[in-house]
Amino acid sequence: MTPRLRALATASAISAAATAGYLTARHSLRAELATVRHAACHDPLTGIHNRAGLTAATDSFITTAHNSGRPVAVVLVDLVGFKKVNDTHGHDAGDHILTTVAQRLTGIAGPAGICARLGGDEFALITTGPATRRDDADTWLADWLTHIHTRLTTPVTYDRRTLAVGATLGAVLAHPAHPATVWLHHADLAMYTARANRRTTAVFTDTTDTTAADLRPTARPRDLARPTSPLAAAPTTWRAA
Repeated sequence: MTPRLRALATASAISAAATAGYLTARHSLRAELATVRHAACHDPLTGIHNRAGLTAATDSFITTAHNSGRPVAVVLVDLVGFKKVNDTHGHDAGDHILTTVAQRLTGIAGPAGICARLGGDEFALITTGPATRRDDADTWLADWLTHIHTRLTTPVTYDRRTLAVGATLGAVLAHPAHPATVWLHHADLAMYTARANRRTTAVFTDTTDTTAADLRPTARPRDLARPTSPLAAAPTTWRAA
């Protein structure tokens, strides 16, 4: 091989190696970016969405479901008695409770729904019901909340021990006229009222005024047809103060 051909072969090998190195680095960078994006939107313990991931996904979810004529339920869940389980049986037992709740919410949501851990022992669920009239949607939501509560409060087995927690649920039927943050706040208000009134469930039903900071609960909520525990579940009607 002449010196010129040898030089060309060497240059070609160097170019091929550089190209392979560039492609490998680009693939690695893409994988790292995907990992970072996933971590930014998901809870590291349970693997479901975190608050940022939930907020980012909810607006388009509500719009798509509303356009198909299906009601959208935004449900917040606060576990009751979790701290006691955590303190009595240890953090591993507490983590098992949290991951089990996340798995159950994922099953309830199905492939089309969204669930998230908002922090601590608070979770969120966004799901759709059958295409129906508004009155039927209210009935569907009441029955759906009963199902969710029953599913989430089923005792958990861990290390040959039976662990049980309760749950307080706040919900609202959402539509795309307002952003996800409004509906999450309304569901949070409902959950707070359920907890304050020693109920398992409350529903925010007045969505004509979305200035949530100026909303106050009316008289004590009336019971649902199907109580979810000895403390009867209760839909809550709201009005502007």
